Amino acid sequence: MALSRIPSFLLRCRYDAMQTLFGNLEVGRKSLLAQQLALQVTGNNIANVNTPGYTRQRAVLAESLAQDTPAGPIGTGVDVQTVESVRDQFLEARLGSVIQDSSREDAVAGYLNQVQSVSAVSQAGLRDALSRFFNSFSALATDASSLPLRSSLISAAQNLTTTFQNSAQQLTEIRENADAAIVDAVNQINSLTARIGSLNQQITNTEFGGSHANSLRDERAEALNQLASFIDIHYYEAEDGTLSVSTAGQSLVTANFVQALRAQQTAPYGFSQIIAGQTDITGSIQGGRLSGLVQVRDVIVPNYQADLDTLASNVINQINTVHTGGTDLQIPPTSPALDFFNPVSGTAGAARAISVNAVIAGDARYIAAGRSGAPGDNANALALADLGNQRILASGTQTFADAIASLQSRIGTDAQRAQSELETNNAIRTQLENSRDAVSGVSLDEEAVDLIKFQRAYQASAKYISVIDQLMEYIVTTLGA
Repeated sequence: MALSRIPSFLLRCRYDAMQTLFGNLEVGRKSLLAQQLALQVTGNNIANVNTPGYTRQRAVLAESLAQDTPAGPIGTGVDVQTVESVRDQFLEARLGSVIQDSSREDAVAGYLNQVQSVSAVSQAGLRDALSRFFNSFSALATDASSLPLRSSLISAAQNLTTTFQNSAQQLTEIRENADAAIVDAVNQINSLTARIGSLNQQITNTEFGGSHANSLRDERAEALNQLASFIDIHYYEAEDGTLSVSTAGQSLVTANFVQALRAQQTAPYGFSQIIAGQTDITGSIQGGRLSGLVQVRDVIVPNYQADLDTLASNVINQINTVHTGGTDLQIPPTSPALDFFNPVSGTAGAARAISVNAVIAGDARYIAAGRSGAPGDNANALALADLGNQRILASGTQTFADAIASLQSRIGTDAQRAQSELETNNAIRTQLENSRDAVSGVSLDEEAVDLIKFQRAYQASAKYISVIDQLMEYIVTTLGA
């Protein structure tokens, strides 16, 4: 029939029906777009299943605002609020803390393994050299006037001093290596903080319009964990999405502003101190590889050096005290007898400085093996040999061999403890990483389920739109002719 002949109530019905169907069509359109985006997010998760540092994403869907009708509020479909990364902030923070601990113990354990190869610590090192030295005095006592035996004693003494010197040098080199590693770590830290500052700016720019910079946030989280492996950090996220990072009470990153650390060499040894702004934070660093390196360089190895110096000083003083009370083969005998070792002032540096008196080293007849000056007198050689068996160290509780064994034992115990703590922290770290991956990692099984779910929803939305289209065509055909 002609449009002018259609009753007005039918025209009104057609108008109302079409208006309702257009609303339904919009519901279908929004659903189609939402499921399409959800499928895209799922596909992106699957594509990045093997991407290091990638965090699983999800489309956050929410019911659209309802529309008021005479029959009551009617839903208007679905909206995609955002695409967010799935994270557990507590797990992330706990993992960062464990990374700091394991990295510190890794540095300590690595350098303690080097210490165990030092001559003073190895089984064929200082203990054997000291034993050979005292045994040479015992051998000389069998024939106090024998020049070959005296020469053998000088050789044993020089071997002992060389072992002390090499041990001292090796410990110093370990400290120097740790210092070089500290400088490298500071450079790495500065590179990471600069990266975090740059990412802060990019995230702010990207999220200004309300979207989420998930990929940039993943990259920043990865940089933050790398930073935690070098130094202990505290951080928080501001309302604008930027991350503020500090260490030892000093700011490293605030928004896009970065304060670089400096490795500044100082006297007397030229080792580097870590400076933030105008503040020396070397002794305040509590975690990360940098903390372990500082501990090795400034505390652990210096303590071993002090023990080695004390032992060398005691060898020098005890041998010289007995030796100067004897008589040599010179005619007339030297009075008093010469110091066997060159004296040192104090204990610091004694292991590096210990050396045989050049006069004695050049003429073995200056060795004071006797006490009376009579031919064959070996009293002083016996007394010097007996020093190796006497408990004259550590307030009369240790022999020289005991002192070496004590140092070896302490280093071994320290190394075992560091290794044990490293293994414990690594086990905790692995457990936390697994827990984090269960929350934030991509599971292909879960993504496959989501893929089917969103695919079915997309197909249903398309079918829904097709039905609405058919209804609209029917109304137009029936009431529009």
